[in-house]
Amino acid sequence: MAEEIPPARWSPVIPLLRAFETYLAADAPRLKIIHANDIGWSYEEYLRRKQEFKICSGYGVYLIFNAEEQLRYVGLAMNTFDARIWSHDEHVNRHWTDVIPFEHGWYFLAPALEFFLIARLQPPDNTAYRNYTIAERVQAAPDLGTLDTTR
Repeated sequence: MAEEIPPARWSPVIPLLRAFETYLAADAPRLKIIHANDIGWSYEEYLRRKQEFKICSGYGVYLIFNAEEQLRYVGLAMNTFDARIWSHDEHVNRHWTDVIPFEHGWYFLAPALEFFLIARLQPPDNTAYRNYTIAERVQAAPDLGTLDTTR
């Protein structure tokens, strides 16, 4: 089966997921974005997808995009996505909602990813963390001649 081409709206986010992963343990699951909601879906389509993928019953980080595919908001769901996603409809012009789910054993990292994405992407509808920055991580290759191999 051919790999699905990610939507263009994810293009600024995917490299940041890979950058965030460099801070994680080697056995951490790879982060992925899942399409959770489209304002154009019928209610029946939403219910079918919700049941099929179980995406809104998990926890992690969610991304809200407008009709122009611009990221408007990055949020955190520590209980379920379902309750958090719908709570923004009064304040955010939501067309698509995509989620970055975390497995239970790793979900303590979700707040760090939320902060990381807001600081790097500066979504206009986020108010928290907007004036923070995270320095680019520069990793030098280890000097193999000076590695301590006695441990």
